[in-house]
This record gives sequence, C-alpha cells and structure tokens, in this order.
Amino acid sequence: MKSVVIKAMIAASCISAASFASSFEQEEKRFPESQYRHDVMEMSKLSLSGILQHFRGQANHEGHIAELADMMAKSAALSKATFAKDTRGTEGHTEAKDKIWDNWEDFASRMDAYAADTKAFAEAAKTGDPAVMRPAFGKAVKNCKSCHDEYRK
Repeated sequence: MKSVVIKAMIAASCISAASFASSFEQEEKRFPESQYRHDVMEMSKLSLSGILQHFRGQANHEGHIAELADMMAKSAALSKATFAKDTRGTEGHTEAKDKIWDNWEDFASRMDAYAADTKAFAEAAKTGDPAVMRPAFGKAVKNCKSCHDEYRK
C-alpha cells in the first residue's frame, strides 16, 4: 500500500511539473523577447534587493554582498543586448517605453554605464569594506534610477 501511495505522489508531482513547464513554454512562445528581457532585468532587481537587505541589517551572510553584486553585474552586462530588438507594439512582459528605440544611442550609453558601474561595484564588494562598497553601490543604482526615470513606464 505504501508503495502505491508513493507512486501516486510521484505521478502527481510529474503531472504538475509538466503542466507548469507547458504553460511557461506557451507564454515564452508568445512573447519570447520581452519575457527574456524581463527575466534578465529581474535578476538585477533580485540581486539589488538582497544587497539592500544586507546594507539595512535585515540579512547577514558572510560574502553574500559580493556574490549578489557579481550577479547584478553579470545581469547588467547582458541587459543592453536584451533591448536591441525593437519590441514596440508587441504584447508581453514589458515596462519599456517606445522612446528606447527612438533614442537608442542615449539608452545604449546609459546601459553601458550601468554595466561598467555594476562591475566596479562588484569589485568593491569583494573588499567587504562598507566605506568602499557604498559609494560604488550608489553610483551603480544611480544609473538604474536615471534609466528608469527616462525609459521605463
């Protein structure tokens, strides 16, 4: 009897996982560009959230600020390319304003600065010294805000 219950539980788990994967794949097929862009930007957002939790004393895990800063920098390095395809007029997961593609040179330069500054912050975070990390962090997130103010709905 125990064997039958375990097999039923495994089957139910597999069906549930397959259903989730199928619905995710359908969504990805409908809006692949905007979904991918959203996912890359979400990595930055989640890394930033973890960093802020450490700075505010809400989390305290040795070495995690440096790891989170590295994830943020890697996501930032990918970000500009995720906007290269003009997705105006398409549906999907996006908060991008159309003027990104009207002002591509300005937007691209902001994304380059974001990538460079998050990379510098990741290097500063390796020191573990708040006096070194905080100014680099401030510069990196200033890029986030300036771009969001101008190009995010």
